[in-house]
Amino acid sequence: MTQSDGTTDSRPRAARRKARRVKIADIASATGVHPSTVSRVLRADPRGRISDSVAKRVREAAKTMGYRRDVAAASLRTGSTQSIGVIVHDIEDPVYPPILRGIEKRLLERGFMTVVGNTGYDIQAEAEMFEQMATRMVDGVILGTTRLRDRVVELALELGVPLVSVLRNTERLECSAVVNDCAAGMRELVDVVVAHGHRDIAVIAAPQDLSTARDRLRGLQEGLAAHGLDLPPDRLVVVDRMDLASGRAAASALFDRQRRPPQVIMAVNDLVAIGAIQACRERGLSVPGDISITGYNDIPLVDMIDPPLTTMAMNLSEIGRRSADRLLEQLSFPEAKPQLTRVMPKLQLRASLAKVGG
Repeated sequence: MTQSDGTTDSRPRAARRKARRVKIADIASATGVHPSTVSRVLRADPRGRISDSVAKRVREAAKTMGYRRDVAAASLRTGSTQSIGVIVHDIEDPVYPPILRGIEKRLLERGFMTVVGNTGYDIQAEAEMFEQMATRMVDGVILGTTRLRDRVVELALELGVPLVSVLRNTERLECSAVVNDCAAGMRELVDVVVAHGHRDIAVIAAPQDLSTARDRLRGLQEGLAAHGLDLPPDRLVVVDRMDLASGRAAASALFDRQRRPPQVIMAVNDLVAIGAIQACRERGLSVPGDISITGYNDIPLVDMIDPPLTTMAMNLSEIGRRSADRLLEQLSFPEAKPQLTRVMPKLQLRASLAKVGG
């Protein structure tokens, strides 16, 4: 390599590259702050107070000087890989992308990379994927497959791996969780359904080993009871999976049980609700002319289907951001007790729910 004075730098390329690396000490010297302060600013470490003006000066200097973090060296020094694992059932489920975007955005702000694993609803795969992530030294895991009694949560406690559950929580809250307030959301949805004049209500629920499914069914039953209504056994179907095919099959099963269809089907989530709409069309039933349908989650595009779906919006991006915050707090304060954070849903009233006689 020819230098500015005309001489040739005979050092190996790796050595030249190393010589050009900007160090934390260089930034400290340029900004007049202690190296440990520079390090904390660049790692977005929440411990200790650093003024906004100092933090801004350090970040601007690092950018101007071309600072690049040596991830390998930092990992050896701190034992941190600056990576977080996220485990989900099915990346194609529309619920997960907004959550993942919320998680990734918040973690990236703090210098962390996100590693996503997809389990396909396989309990054994969930445990194996968690162990793979743990052995590859992720700093923590955000779990989107949590059951009320969950082997992955038990493994995390055994191995000492920081863990936060997103969307669901365990029975005894062994780890922090960020969830939608499903019971409150379903009670509100029942109020709206009853206010539209419906009394003959059928329900498509999900396996009760999931906190979301349990809380939605509980909230629905509480809502019915508040209006002096009950849920007859022949008006309840529990599906194994919360997808289109399951919703279609469940609605067909409801229609086969009695000659008269219910006035409304309240589905555990939007995909199940859309499957139920498909089953109605196969039976020659108009939605909402002959039967109303409601969902839960407000996944993308349900406001554009025919008819647009009445549902409860969960603010999935916010749930993702808060789950990332909980995990970052756990990394900084590992002795903190588990917290349950509930995010309130918001009603989305659309054309799939009609007024009786309207």
